[in-house]
Amino acid sequence: MSVQNGLLPLAKIFPTVNLPSSAFAASIIASPLLDTAHGKPRLIVPASDGVVAILDAETGTLLWRLQMPADPGEQIQLISTPVMIGDKLVVSYQCLRQGVRTRHQLVVVDLKHQRIDDSFPSLTFTAEQPSSDGKGMVKFNPPTVFSHAELKHIDRVDSQYGLVYAAFGNAGDVQPYHGWVFEIDMDAWRRQGVAGAVKNVLLTTPEADCPVKMEYGTQEMICGGGVWVPTGPLVVDNQGDVDLFIPTGNGQVDLVRHDYANALLRVKPGLQFDAACDAQLCEAFNPKQPSAACLESCKNLFIPRLAAHNAPLKPPYHECDDKDFWECLAWMDYDLGGNTPIKVSLPNGQTVLVQAGKDGAAYLIDAEQLGKQYDRLQIAPVCGSATDLCKLSWAGMIVTQPVQTAVGGDPVVVIPAFNADQTHSSGVVALKVVLADGQPRLKPFWTFPKAGQAEALQMFRSHPSFPALTTHLGANGEAIIWIVDIGTHGTLYGIRAQDGAVVVKQTLQGTGRQLSMPLIVGDMIYLSSKMPGTGKAMIEAYRIGG
Repeated sequence: MSVQNGLLPLAKIFPTVNLPSSAFAASIIASPLLDTAHGKPRLIVPASDGVVAILDAETGTLLWRLQMPADPGEQIQLISTPVMIGDKLVVSYQCLRQGVRTRHQLVVVDLKHQRIDDSFPSLTFTAEQPSSDGKGMVKFNPPTVFSHAELKHIDRVDSQYGLVYAAFGNAGDVQPYHGWVFEIDMDAWRRQGVAGAVKNVLLTTPEADCPVKMEYGTQEMICGGGVWVPTGPLVVDNQGDVDLFIPTGNGQVDLVRHDYANALLRVKPGLQFDAACDAQLCEAFNPKQPSAACLESCKNLFIPRLAAHNAPLKPPYHECDDKDFWECLAWMDYDLGGNTPIKVSLPNGQTVLVQAGKDGAAYLIDAEQLGKQYDRLQIAPVCGSATDLCKLSWAGMIVTQPVQTAVGGDPVVVIPAFNADQTHSSGVVALKVVLADGQPRLKPFWTFPKAGQAEALQMFRSHPSFPALTTHLGANGEAIIWIVDIGTHGTLYGIRAQDGAVVVKQTLQGTGRQLSMPLIVGDMIYLSSKMPGTGKAMIEAYRIGG
């Protein structure tokens, strides 16, 4: 694959005059998937209006499409990225009447026979859990529940289809809302119908009452804890020993009331959560001023906090002058739960997690003892200044899942950031995870674009796509990070991991799509996009290397 002038050439495959590809009336918010089980490779495109389309991966031609089932008069929102299990596609979506969510559904599509698989009867999510004080019940409430997180799947011994995890938060943080995670036993669903499908349920904030006085539901740190992270929980499977790392949205952590909002939880299949904090150190737990010793003692719970070398979090309009760190996160909507962590193995055999936050920070956590925070590095400045209004203050500065590689023997984690002002540089940040005095630390490696360049104040002004990593392209199979900066015409970048140099820069026909994962298959890259002016969605395809 030749490299000219330091750039890898790209050839547009579709849409073109000869290969116009398919247009979609609704946005493509969930990420596209690849199906290789039926001869020629096919793209699975889940559109937000509930259409699942199958395209020829070489031409973009529509092969078939299927509308997810709904009752007459209902609208569908399909936001979560589905998951494939062999030739089955598991799809989560929500049904609305007059703009109000009335139920949340899970169905299985038979990709081989191009139909809804009736051997898995359509499942309506319901749940009821005891409140933390034992005086009431917390019910799964469809109008204030929203399915955004990618579905996750794990294989199990002696199971044909394994387990699927569906997570829920809310849109707009309208109370009352909570974080819910459902564990679906696929084999029991098929054998016993919907009665046997839901094996276990995790509720992050078991509060029966959410007495808020303010319109914006996160600022009072009541209930909440939504599991809305677009890339879903992190699943780590070590030869059948599975950990699920679940980031949660805003609210409070209160060990006494079993509230686990704005935190990172580790659970096993079965979803029975135990924070495993030291009972003596945490005996007088104060949600607004938790002791460092208590926080560090927790084996399965990470609570974000400032590191010793960090300056206080200071938004530009003095919103947090009278607030502690946790209150500031809630007030600004800088929840931890917008980002999926990544697990990193160090050369000495130790494992750590890198967890980004909407507050613009990267947190370095012990992967075995989650309460142990090794480092916190502010990699994106807080949006806005005294003279420059932040246009998306609620959005924070990071919503993503990092990718990782290695350079010179050191693990490298790459995190895209953004900033909706005209004052602060923003873009893709690479960090090395190094050992300093025997302790893991985050070390800045490179940024793209480089701070000080004019482009650094123009690019990445809103959520970009998620990053994708390849190690099989280019002259030497070097590690390349692929990401789309969204615009009237978006721009696809390929960034070399070893030094942050651009090897691909391609202006797209459409806008690109924020919070969507580029799909890379061999030398092909597929991107969700939107046509400027018409609002119709499409998939853009390019061949890397011309």
